[in-house]
Amino acid sequence: MNLKATAYSTAYFLAAAALLHASPAALAANSGDSPPVSANLARPTYTVHELGSVEDGMSDARSVSSNGKAAGYVTFNIDGSFRPALFELGKLPVPIYTDGPGKATGVNAAGEVVGWYMQGAATQAFRWKGNRLTPLPTLGGSSYAAAINDRAEIVGWSEVSPGVVHAAYFYAGKVVDLGTWGGVSAQATGINENGDIVGFREVMRDGVLVRQGVRVLRGQAAQLLRPPAGFDALVPQSINKNGDVAGYLHKAGGLSFETQAFTLVGTQLKRLRSDACCNGSPSSAAAINNARQTVGHKFDAGGDPRQRGRLWRNAQPVALDVLPEAATAGWYALGETTAINNRGVIVGVGQTGARNVRAYMLVPKP
Repeated sequence: MNLKATAYSTAYFLAAAALLHASPAALAANSGDSPPVSANLARPTYTVHELGSVEDGMSDARSVSSNGKAAGYVTFNIDGSFRPALFELGKLPVPIYTDGPGKATGVNAAGEVVGWYMQGAATQAFRWKGNRLTPLPTLGGSSYAAAINDRAEIVGWSEVSPGVVHAAYFYAGKVVDLGTWGGVSAQATGINENGDIVGFREVMRDGVLVRQGVRVLRGQAAQLLRPPAGFDALVPQSINKNGDVAGYLHKAGGLSFETQAFTLVGTQLKRLRSDACCNGSPSSAAAINNARQTVGHKFDAGGDPRQRGRLWRNAQPVALDVLPEAATAGWYALGETTAINNRGVIVGVGQTGARNVRAYMLVPKP
């Protein structure tokens, strides 16, 4: 490992080893529902792009880079064939031919793609650039890459022994064990342009395994982000340059889709409404940009697609699933919204007028 990589790794070793600190009381005291939508906040307008498919199969975009590249996966017309893919406007999707089925979860401005693929019963984290696939090192077992920044820093998780998962940081061909942050297991889910990391640890509470958020600002001790009153789990999905976090809350015993989207700015936690009129349906936030625009979805049990795209600006929801520009462009509905960059470019997966499942990209109009 070179000196630069060593410096990065040392910072994370120190952060992972440090005692967790945060003020759960402060989070709970400042938490609350997002305010009603203001009629004075104009809805953004977009050009809607389909990102294509391979052999007329499905496609799905899971990440977007600072310069508008997208990554996700495509399916083929043979059994079990889904593979990671890179998407760019005006070009056909580029499948990444991994040994087994897999998906891309992150992409940066240089076109480096990260994700995972199956090797038998195990998962293998990978990095891909310039048509070269490189398996990432593991801590002993299965591994998973969740995100990459423009400095080619990658985060995710890896097994250290069967069933024991630690958060992991990958850089320059090396892997750093970030540990479990005091839990029985842990996963890193996001990294920003500064190298700040978010993720979660799993702990046992009253006989139930629950997830608690963790934020690691570079060179600082890890901060424990406990859920507010009424929730048992807090799962960060994304962190922006300012250290703001987006993700979802969950109650123990609830169904997997019964989540609540949130943002966390400093110690100010806001539960995000999924609809303008009310608290609405279950929801989840997937990504937050430096302007604190947040994207994700609401869950519609009676709908198809069930995960309906949402954008939150100033904590106020915009229903992307019924975007007029999408209907004009021939879409039936825009489903799960998965990522947003600092230019406001959004990606996700929806259904075309022919009910084909396709990756989409929303480019803001001037």
